Order: sequence, then structure tokens, then C-alpha cells
Amino acid sequence: MRVAVIDSGFGMVNYADALSRVRPDTELVLARDPDNMPYGLLEPARISECVVSMAASAVRYDVDAIIVACNTGSMYALEAARARFEPAIPVVGVVPAIRPAGATGRPFAVWATAAATVSEYQTSLIDAFADPALAHRIPCYGLAEAIDSGDPGLVTVAIAEAAALTPPEIESVVLGCTHYGLVEDEIVAALRERTGRDVAVFDSPEPVARQVLRRIGEEPGGPPELGAVIAVLESGRPGLLPEELAVYPAGRLLLDRCVRDAKNG
Repeated sequence: MRVAVIDSGFGMVNYADALSRVRPDTELVLARDPDNMPYGLLEPARISECVVSMAASAVRYDVDAIIVACNTGSMYALEAARARFEPAIPVVGVVPAIRPAGATGRPFAVWATAAATVSEYQTSLIDAFADPALAHRIPCYGLAEAIDSGDPGLVTVAIAEAAALTPPEIESVVLGCTHYGLVEDEIVAALRERTGRDVAVFDSPEPVARQVLRRIGEEPGGPPELGAVIAVLESGRPGLLPEELAVYPAGRLLLDRCVRDAKNG
């Protein structure tokens, strides 16, 4: 099976990694949008145009499914992408894991971009699946951009600022931006210092990967050899993954696969 994973920046990495853990032989088409990132600064109509355009570039590689691995992209473009490509090609979006965090009945934080923190979308999820009094919305100023830069110092500063805004009584954190999973360990460490204990983390890459399999009628498991990275696209153009990804373990694995496939191709 072959899946396109698209995002404005590095948010796609954890979803590609989750697909490869759930179904190792998955072939990947990776699409990022450096010309238009970050999406949080764009108007919703423009975000929709960008996502649909990237998906259109990816489907030329005969993909079986598309993951919109971006919360902002899923919020504003999922309906348009599904109208364009389904039912022939399933399109799976991402949703912040507020529902399982809310089900604990304990205080939790939602770390997200500043735009997502004040969005009606996030408010509706909290109202539907949690006690709003227990949900603490934390704007993580510049964290996604710091992650895309590959600069650990910028990442540390952005995480520290978000941790300082987080109430010490929280017992879990929802990673409300797909980039944040790349620095999950650093987030947990910062919140341990803030709260005095380890907090649970709620994120969505593996549930999304399993949803992709269900949509295309495949089962987890399969051959253990990792599938090829068929293409890397940058705003629709053939390109390469940036070397900055090597800062992150999942990024290094993906870069290594691209090198392997280039040698074999």
C-alpha cells in the first residue's frame, strides 16, 4: 500500500513513522509546503487551496490514501480534499486527542498554536468531549516554527515559555499540533519540572495510522521490511527532506530511508 502524508512542515514525520510501525511495508509519498508555511498565518480559504494542491501533486504517484497531517489543514481543508479525491482515494485528517484526555476526568492542558488555541474548532472539541473547567488551553508561541528550524535552543525556549503558562495541577497534556510529537520527551521533562510529576501525553499518530488501514481495507502487521519513500515533494515540486530533520529520532529514520531508497533507485 502507498500513502501520501502532507503537512506544511515537519508535522508529517510522526505520522509517517506511525504508519511504518503499524504497517512497516507502507510506501510513502511525503509532501511539505515550504512556500506557504506556517499555515496558521494564512486565511482559511488559502489553507484549503494549499492542502488540496499538495494532495493533487501527491496522487500522481498512485497513492491509496492521503493523510492531512496538520491540525490547521484538517480544520480548514479536509472537507474540500474529500470532495476532490473521495471515494477513489480516502482522505484522513487529524484531530487533537481531546476526547481521551477529557475522558480521564482530570485536569489537562492542550498545547497548540496560538491560532488553534482560540479557534472555534478547539472550543467545540472541548465542549463536546471534556469538562471545560478541566481543560487548560496553552498557546505555544513559536514552537512549531522552532521545531521546523531544527534549532534545539529555540525549541527549548518555546517549550519553557509554554510550560510556564501551564497550570501545575494538570495531569496530562494533549499535543494539539502535529509538530509537537517530535519533541515529546522535552515537553514531558518541562512539565515534570513544572508540576513535580510525570504527565500523560495524548497524541494522534498511531490512531490515525490505524484509521488509514481501516479506510483502505488493510490489516496491521505485514512484511517487516520498511517500504520505500517513493517521492518527496516541496510545494508540489520534487525535492528532498531538509537535513534539519536529523535533530529528531523519527526524522533521522526518515532521512535514512530516503538515502537508502535513493541508492537502491
